[in-house]
Amino acid sequence: MNSNIKEQRSIAGLRANAAAFLINLSYFLPGINLIVPIVALILEGENDFVRNYAKQTLALSVVTVVALALNIVVVLGTFVFLIFTAILSIFQIIAAISALVEKEFKIPYLEKVVNLLFID
Repeated sequence: MNSNIKEQRSIAGLRANAAAFLINLSYFLPGINLIVPIVALILEGENDFVRNYAKQTLALSVVTVVALALNIVVVLGTFVFLIFTAILSIFQIIAAISALVEKEFKIPYLEKVVNLLFID
């Protein structure tokens, strides 16, 4: 496989960096932020660059859903949820830009969640 991300192909013939960028952006689309990374993981069997971003985005979406559930339970949860979501969104924007420029960016501490969700 080519080491140059721009020359690697991924889902539906997209360049690997474009596919990873779109997967990262799906985090910001309510309703499909869980679906897109799952579909990407199913369709992309070879490209580790794309698969890693799909796993990270899926893990981030799961963490956000759990945080939303905690928001409902805890009165102070709204404030915590807003801060938490803002921080995660900033990290996801950095991840999307990193994917676009062919760099791999791992969101701090999210690797543990990825490892819980996925067996490699």
